[in-house]
Amino acid sequence: MPETCGICGETVPFDATVHTVIHIHSEAGVLDVYVCRPCYEERLGPMFERVDTQEQSP
Repeated sequence: MPETCGICGETVPFDATVHTVIHIHSEAGVLDVYVCRPCYEERLGPMFERVDTQEQSP
């Protein structure tokens, strides 16, 4: 079953997606989307790598 990437809009196979849930503290509430792996690796993944690095710093 294909999914549409919430970032680039491309239709990709389900197994090529990352399920993304973001609480944005607004009336919209929670964004619950699938993103393709390239968009995740280029745009979302790096944000979380920085968080991991900051938590490990003494």
